[in-house]
Amino acid sequence: MPVDLIVKNATLQDGSTGIDIACSNGMIVAVEPNIDAEAGEIIDASGRLVVPPFVDAHWHLDAALLHGDPYVCETGLLYEGINAWLELKAEATVASYKERMRQALAWAVANGLLHIRCQTDICDLQLRQVQALVELRDELRDLIDLQLVAFPQDGYLRDPNARSLMTRALDMGLDVVGGIPDYELTAEIGFESVKQLCELANERNLMVDMHVDQTPDPNSRQIEAVAHQAIRLGMGARVSASHCVSMKNFADYYADKLIAQIAQAEMNVCVQPMTAATCWGVMTRVNELYDAGVNVAFGQDSVMDPWFPFGKCDMLDVAHMAIVYGRLMSEKKKARVFDSITYGGARALQVEGYGIANNMNADMVVLQAADPMEAIRIRATRLAVIRRGKVIARQNEQRASVMLGDRTIEIDFTREGVKRSGGLSVQRAGCGHGH
Repeated sequence: MPVDLIVKNATLQDGSTGIDIACSNGMIVAVEPNIDAEAGEIIDASGRLVVPPFVDAHWHLDAALLHGDPYVCETGLLYEGINAWLELKAEATVASYKERMRQALAWAVANGLLHIRCQTDICDLQLRQVQALVELRDELRDLIDLQLVAFPQDGYLRDPNARSLMTRALDMGLDVVGGIPDYELTAEIGFESVKQLCELANERNLMVDMHVDQTPDPNSRQIEAVAHQAIRLGMGARVSASHCVSMKNFADYYADKLIAQIAQAEMNVCVQPMTAATCWGVMTRVNELYDAGVNVAFGQDSVMDPWFPFGKCDMLDVAHMAIVYGRLMSEKKKARVFDSITYGGARALQVEGYGIANNMNADMVVLQAADPMEAIRIRATRLAVIRRGKVIARQNEQRASVMLGDRTIEIDFTREGVKRSGGLSVQRAGCGHGH
């Protein structure tokens, strides 16, 4: 029976090799070796890695590409970035939001990032960010999935308009209830905001994503309030806690107790390695969360915005930072990190039809790498990005030529490329061997 697309000779994330993936009517219809069928298009992966699309569980897309326009964050600290953002959003328009975000999302698509949870600031009486993102979500839904968080940047209980703005934003179609308890005036008020926001989400049958403990100070313990509400309301995996920085500096006995509570709640923890390194110099206890069976997802948080001057919408950059900065160096933990930017992220966002398997959406990325660790090491080129069985982005293979006398070596920075090229061999005058 003819199909629309076959990706042949793929290596999958679990290490399976020689796999063909057949797609028809936007769905995967077969995943097995040596599929013999007519196809409208055939992509030969040539043994390279094919994975489902990358997932970003936490990105402030409304602030993307604002770095240096006109503000820059001189210290890298959280509150300098927030103060710059307060100035910038006062001048923004729906049209300017959409122009910037559309450009950033084109980068994301090119890098195979097709599922994004967008932290959307609702503390604007005109809700311009909300309008812009709702319109973009609908315009671009054939290319990318945007999950929009109603994020009260100025504090749900601190900003006198935040509660009414939250209601308006959710009524406009936002998907997730957000919060920022550490921006409230006292710890007690922060805990109360967590309670009210979780109850609001539960009433509306929505998910929750809270910015919590954005400080290395071990006295900040908002994560325990989020875990408590997740258990009390039975919300489970609908709840995510983002950042959770102070957990790194908790006493071990308390951290163990808390992580067990997070696991009991069956909630997600979303970690942002880039800003963990720049804003706080501390990243939460990813290693221990993995060991406890907690679902961990990662987010880039910022791309050229008031908080962070770098980034190109590449979750392989995020994974590399997580492994290096978090010292997640065992083979098992490195594999878990790659899972966190694919399947773990999809679990946190509750993405339906995700994965390389029969009856899943025909969404995948062909990478110029042999395995997940090589993909992270070289930030592998996305040779093809496929959405519902159609190629929506391509990049040329990365190659370099090194000229040495009358010999030219072609390299692509992969291990297989090293085997093919044989590496450099320098013949020195008066020597009978290479060195």
